[in-house]
Amino acid sequence: MCSILLESCEFMKRSKSKRFYALFIFFIIIVIFLAIYVYSIVTGNILEDAAVNNIREVAVHDRNTITMFIEYNWKNQQRIGERLKRNSQNLKTVSQINEYLGLESYESTFDKVYLLMEDGSYYTDITYRKGSEDPDYYPYMDLFANTDSYKVIGYDSLPVMGSDKVVIYGYRLPDNPQDEVLSGIKIGEDQKEVYAVIGVCKRSSIVDGLVIENYVDDSGNTQGYSSVVNKNGEYVVDRKDAASSVPENLFDIIKHCDSSDLTSSDVQEKMLAGEEFWFYMEKNGVRELNYCTPLNSSSVNWYFIMSVNNRVVKDQTELFVLLIIAAMSAAIIVIIIAFVLTLIMQRKTQLAHAQEKAQSEFLSNMSHEIRTPLNGIVGLNYLMMNAIDIPEKHLQIKEWLKKSQNTAEYLLALINDVLDISKLQAGKVEVARAPMLVETMSESVCSMQYDNITGRGVEFIKDLHITVPCIQCDEVHIKQVLMNIVGNAAKFTPAGGSIKFSVNQSMIDENHVMTTFVCEDTGCGMSREFLDEIFNKFTQDRSSTSNSTKGTGLGMAISKLLVNAMGGDIIVESELNKGSTFTVKIPAEICEIPDYLKINSDDAKKTTDKSDNGVKSMKILVAEDNGLNAEILMEILSQFGFVPVHAQNGQEAVEIFERSKINEFGIILMDMRMPVLDGCEASSRIRNLDREDAKTVTIFACTANSFQEDRDKALGSGMNDFLTKPIDINTLLSKMEKIDREKHNVQ
Repeated sequence: MCSILLESCEFMKRSKSKRFYALFIFFIIIVIFLAIYVYSIVTGNILEDAAVNNIREVAVHDRNTITMFIEYNWKNQQRIGERLKRNSQNLKTVSQINEYLGLESYESTFDKVYLLMEDGSYYTDITYRKGSEDPDYYPYMDLFANTDSYKVIGYDSLPVMGSDKVVIYGYRLPDNPQDEVLSGIKIGEDQKEVYAVIGVCKRSSIVDGLVIENYVDDSGNTQGYSSVVNKNGEYVVDRKDAASSVPENLFDIIKHCDSSDLTSSDVQEKMLAGEEFWFYMEKNGVRELNYCTPLNSSSVNWYFIMSVNNRVVKDQTELFVLLIIAAMSAAIIVIIIAFVLTLIMQRKTQLAHAQEKAQSEFLSNMSHEIRTPLNGIVGLNYLMMNAIDIPEKHLQIKEWLKKSQNTAEYLLALINDVLDISKLQAGKVEVARAPMLVETMSESVCSMQYDNITGRGVEFIKDLHITVPCIQCDEVHIKQVLMNIVGNAAKFTPAGGSIKFSVNQSMIDENHVMTTFVCEDTGCGMSREFLDEIFNKFTQDRSSTSNSTKGTGLGMAISKLLVNAMGGDIIVESELNKGSTFTVKIPAEICEIPDYLKINSDDAKKTTDKSDNGVKSMKILVAEDNGLNAEILMEILSQFGFVPVHAQNGQEAVEIFERSKINEFGIILMDMRMPVLDGCEASSRIRNLDREDAKTVTIFACTANSFQEDRDKALGSGMNDFLTKPIDINTLLSKMEKIDREKHNVQ
């Protein structure tokens, strides 16, 4: 029995526990649903208020549009009265008055302008109405019957306007004699006094400025419309959806609708009080929001109403949520973009500061880099001037001349690099292909660097293994690269060290050879970090062992750029405190040694034998305005057997060529920039001369500008080729020898 009671108690406890948990869960569900319901109501009210505010903004726009239109028309009427005062003396006949009113209608915002006389008659732009016996007469005087104001306004249908409903503006002229502006205006043959100015506008002119089509569904159906009513509920501007069976009175519509938050009496009371309010109204199963606001004008007692389908309000609330999500997403995206842009700008700023610092160091070091070879040239010229009259110094002078020439060429290359840095940075490197003696060029590099290296107490080892003596390549740029590499080796190798310069060649095929230049030193070497940046512009190693060494920071960047442009490669191997090895590989086409290069070789013919080179009889016209440049060029040409003739400007060059015999000049060297007439214009005029050699004579452009646009301009003016100043004599002789051979072959 006890066990049964105990089991019964246990069962009851379990039952109570289940009921408790069930009731607790039910209570939690109710609380959650209530919370959701309350939240939805609060959110709905907030979003509904937001939607109503959105509708209100559109309504205020339309209301203000109507108000401004009305006020503007009143001002127009006052201006019409003022102009009438000034012109009343000229308005004697009906036709004059009609014409005057027609012009006023045309120039104003009114469709019609009438003048109402004191006896009730009125003038229009086409006629004169005397009284009620006239079938088209309209009783405008009745508009002023119950008003003390100068201004009245009404709306009606006028026969003269057809079926269009109109808004009638009436501006009564003051009858106070003290008002000298508008009082006492008399017109016509009988000099009747003007009582008022009447302006008539179609009601559609008010509608044109409204945003009535603001709410449109996906199918293009209008979901919102605007209207204007007076204090009696009569429509001044009709509802868009009003059918002929619907009463044209707001209060009647409210009485006959399915349901409304406000009664017609409530709405009329609020309108008479001038309140701004809104209410929902449902008719024919469509629920709509009606937003009502008075026109803020003292001239009329009208109300503006915007009616919007309730579905628009729901769409607006949904749109509001979407806009919030979009705004939050946009804000997050903007923050991320701003953060990324900040990082990018910070990085760019750091790079700009680093670039600015590097360029500042570059400019501070340029003086040293340019003055070093320049001082060498000045010093050598000084030594030669002092020793020129000493016979036993002639051999030494010859060596000094070679060194001066080599140093001048290096200085020219350095200046060209600095001036053309923008072109080099853009990767626009122009590579010239011309015959080059590998050994002569290599010896030239060694000769120019020998004193620089040995003077520092460094051993200089030269190892040349040349199997192909002459190749087609860019000698100036190769020499520039090698001078930079060997010069750097001299800078960074301390006394007691050594520098080895070697040249080797290997055949690529039977027409091409790979020439390898190697510069190996036992200097300070470079850090592994700097090896990754060695070919960057304006960079130098700042290790403790090289901190005192200056340079432009352009050399290796330019060297890499030039070697790559020539189809070759440059490799650097270095270890800090042990030295560096630079390897330059240049592929090139094998060629024969031309005569003008044989002249410069040790076993070449002497200058006295140059008369047999086949060009001594060629006559050359030199157009150069700089006297020193002309003197140097003509002397060199004379030494090589040419017959030069000097022209001081482009105009003189054209005149000399025009006076010359046919084919008297074989070549014209034309400076690009000259007074009176520049080189391009002079070349163009020579090509247009009426003589048989004007089209065939060879014209070389000579200029200090080396950019592609200068070449294009020269070739476009009719020139055959382009020579960069200072003119490379070997290049000039090569081009002229080729032309001379071609002319002899033709003959």
